[in-house]
Amino acid sequence: MPPTSTFDREADISSAFLTVLRHAAAARRHGTAESETQCFDSAARLHPLDDVSLDSLITALLERRRHDEAIELAAIIAQLDAHRAAALFRLGYVLQMAGRHAEAIAPYRLALAIDPAPPRLRNNLAGALMLTNGDPAEQLALLESAVRDQPDDADAWTNLAHAYRTSMDLQRALEAGAKAVKCAPHSPLAHNNYALALREAQRWSEAEQAAQAACVLAPLDATMRSNLAMLQLVRGDYVHGWPSHEARWEGSLELTGNRPAMPAPTWHGEPLAGKTLLVWGEQGMGDVLQFSRYIPMLAQRVRCEGGRLAWNSFPQMGALLERSLGGHVDDYSAGGGVESLPPFDYEIPLLSLPLLFSTGEESIPFAAQPYLHADAAAIEAWRERLASETRLKVGLTWTGSHGHQRNPFRRIGWERYAAHFGGMRDVAFYSLQPGAAADVAAARAAGLTMSDYTAEFTSFDDTAAFVGALDLVISVCTSAAHLSGALGQRTWVLLDVNPHWVWLLARRDSPWYPSAELYRQPQFGQWEPVLEAVARDLGELADGHRTR
Repeated sequence: MPPTSTFDREADISSAFLTVLRHAAAARRHGTAESETQCFDSAARLHPLDDVSLDSLITALLERRRHDEAIELAAIIAQLDAHRAAALFRLGYVLQMAGRHAEAIAPYRLALAIDPAPPRLRNNLAGALMLTNGDPAEQLALLESAVRDQPDDADAWTNLAHAYRTSMDLQRALEAGAKAVKCAPHSPLAHNNYALALREAQRWSEAEQAAQAACVLAPLDATMRSNLAMLQLVRGDYVHGWPSHEARWEGSLELTGNRPAMPAPTWHGEPLAGKTLLVWGEQGMGDVLQFSRYIPMLAQRVRCEGGRLAWNSFPQMGALLERSLGGHVDDYSAGGGVESLPPFDYEIPLLSLPLLFSTGEESIPFAAQPYLHADAAAIEAWRERLASETRLKVGLTWTGSHGHQRNPFRRIGWERYAAHFGGMRDVAFYSLQPGAAADVAAARAAGLTMSDYTAEFTSFDDTAAFVGALDLVISVCTSAAHLSGALGQRTWVLLDVNPHWVWLLARRDSPWYPSAELYRQPQFGQWEPVLEAVARDLGELADGHRTR
């Protein structure tokens, strides 16, 4: 048998050590000093009580993923030694390593109040604030002071690069990212964060080099592979991008830990004769709208092999997907838990289909025609309701999901629409933004006359019918853009410099949506040139509509 490691020995004694410390904490609460002293003496015989030894034990527990024990141990020590910054810092650190970032903030703050000197404490608190949407100004203050006191702290520089980027200070983000890599050339996180800043600067080759370096330094880290995938895909490198994209379930901030546990194995192309394959919707609504185009292709392959295809999607789609593509599958369902699904032998998530079919730009399904179809009667009903409006009818969205990590970069905001479209007399604007009654009211008050029927939309099928009655959709990168494009509606998509990969780079058209025109920021954060171009083109389109 291999020799027992130091970590194994330390972790093995943790249970008895923890039990004795529990008794010490109880004695402290009950004010029995003699019993408390005895418990400490017993604990010291099991394991040293100095900071280095305790940190070693905590590390051993974390290495073995015994997070609950590590947290309880750190919490008891912090309770027994509540006036020492080191004990409180240890508790915050353990909570952070267990992914409980919000809970880590309080002990970090207490430690900072006792001893604000350690740069590492300020860096870790800033990191916890970043991951819990804390005050950006506080994050910057903590990190700037940390690197000022310890200029070679690569972790602080790495976090500072992120903080500057999310506060829209690109130049400083680039400088901090480069400094992090210089201080820690073997840190995958430093290279990864630098790559994120380089993407915003449109330095694509350098960004991919940095992302590749992160993957080489941490070949098993799904986060690094997932970020590299985004770069490869946005640059049109589908050959390498699709395989890298399979790391999304553990590497994407939004998806980590959220892949449902299925009662059948993932399909990798095994024979399907006599078998049922389940394909299921994943990620956001826009992703499902975009990749549902693969259902007919998948169904044909399954049928040719003598198998059955079941499809489960989101209930928010209403009847749209079933009407448009449901005829290709043997069983369609929307929503429900895994237990509600029909029996199946294999499963595959929807966004793994491009890899399965080795998709390149020339082989995108439905690249030249609509593949989703709104209810014809519902479209006609909306046309009748809007018939008295003879101006150009334009649907608007101005923000994506507020919880999406890139929404601050993607959103336009109704304010910019009001500033650029408010004086247009030949255009009738309609909100496609769900749950935005307050925004619509504010836009109207600012001079942008906009009608809002979204309260009548109960599903994407309802929205699709309304979109079918319009002349144009103008949208930021959100599900409305995918819906409009999949319906074949004329669509103008407004994009930041580092767009979602589907929109690729440096082109006005989209191989995924032939009816879409793309308006791109020329430089980081510059929306004004985009809105000026859209307003100019919209005015020309409205003039042509008026003279028809």
